[in-house]
This record gives sequence, structure tokens and C-alpha cells, in this order.
Amino acid sequence: MCQFSVRFTLLLLLSAISTSSVSADLQTEGRLQLSQGDNLEASKKFAEAAKVNPFDPSALNNQAVAVAAQGDYEKALNLLERAVRLGPGRADIVANLQELRRWVGRNAPQIQLAEKSNPVMNVYPDGDVPPEPPPLWKK
Repeated sequence: MCQFSVRFTLLLLLSAISTSSVSADLQTEGRLQLSQGDNLEASKKFAEAAKVNPFDPSALNNQAVAVAAQGDYEKALNLLERAVRLGPGRADIVANLQELRRWVGRNAPQIQLAEKSNPVMNVYPDGDVPPEPPPLWKK
């Protein structure tokens, strides 16, 4: 591996660690706000975390919880659907989506529920979930 490649790889790694740390800090702050009942501020922190790391389904899941606590169930459903597309193997997020769909079906029938669909990976259907980044090097 050439010296440039090693430096570039280290820069990418440091950037990823920094981004992950910032996102984690924002989510920690959001969870604190949520535990104190400040759902609006919690939602803002989780939204910032999602901007820092748009591939993190946890940030979207947490934001959905805060948004639902504010009564915006339609937005919460959209956030959870995006989170499931990003992390289809996350049983906790899938369970949150299913539970919110059941609740909305019983208590807020005016909200149109989207058709259930299986998560599709590596697609950019709605412009809201970016595709996987391209590989840097091909062997």
C-alpha cells in the first residue's frame, strides 16, 4: 500500500470516529432531554445526530420516539419506516414501527398507513435515505 493510501485511510478512519462520537454525544443529549420530558429539544438533538450520520437508524428511531411523544404520529411513522430501511435487522426498531402502526390504526384512523413492504437495501426511492457509499478501491 502506498504512503498516500495509508494516510488517506487513516484520515477516513479518524473522520468516521469523530462523526460517530459527535452523533453519539447528540443522541446522549437527546435521551437526557427525553427523560426530562423535553420532547421538542430531544427531537432536535436526534435530528442533528441523523444529519451527522445519515446511515444511523438509531438516530431516526430515537427521533421518532420524541416526535410521537409530541403527537406527530405521521412524522414518527415516516421516521421509523426510514430507520427500518436502514437497519432491517434491528428488531427493536421493527417492533417500534409495528407498535406505532397498531396504535395509529386504533387511535388515529385519519392517518393513512403506508402499505407494509419489505425493506429494500441500497435503493434511493424517496430521496430520504442515501445509498451505501461506493467502495474506495476495487481489487
